[in-house]
Amino acid sequence: MLHILRVSALVFIAWLFLHSLYVVADGARPFTGKADVAVVLGNTVFADGTLSPWLQGRVDEALRLYRNGQVSTLFVSGGIGTSDFPEGDGMRNYLHAKGVPDTAIVVDNAGDNSYLTAKNLLQWNGARHYRSAVVVTSFYHITRSKYIVDKLGMEAVAGASSNYRAWADWYGLLREFPAYYKYLLVY
Repeated sequence: MLHILRVSALVFIAWLFLHSLYVVADGARPFTGKADVAVVLGNTVFADGTLSPWLQGRVDEALRLYRNGQVSTLFVSGGIGTSDFPEGDGMRNYLHAKGVPDTAIVVDNAGDNSYLTAKNLLQWNGARHYRSAVVVTSFYHITRSKYIVDKLGMEAVAGASSNYRAWADWYGLLREFPAYYKYLLVY
């Protein structure tokens, strides 16, 4: 019995390691193409409307893609966090301050998680018929985010990660392991 437990533990650790290695490699891959829309996944917006470093890194990457002509529309999505400041509004305000016109920004303040962001994106896209999207988030979140946007109906989905890194990313990477398989089973 002890042997089976040891082997099971080793298999689980190897699975976790290989999954995490794939997620890091997928998240580190630069986006060099073009897409119809960049989907920026939310994170903390402080009570005064400023973006957390994680979120600012994501929005800065989307802004870079927009300025490079790789995307023409920025779909900024998040929920209402603990500060009660809507994440989508915070991202839009930041982009306005950087010179992005309202016509290029779509705000979704009902994207409380990656699934809802993808669902809201596809509902918004129903009349537009965009075929491609690039999901902009932290490196460890790219694989799951691409999966759900693709699964819900976008034809071509790529990822672009923020350049912001912190020690808490290791927690995010470990959290993605069960979250990814939950998305596979539930959605």
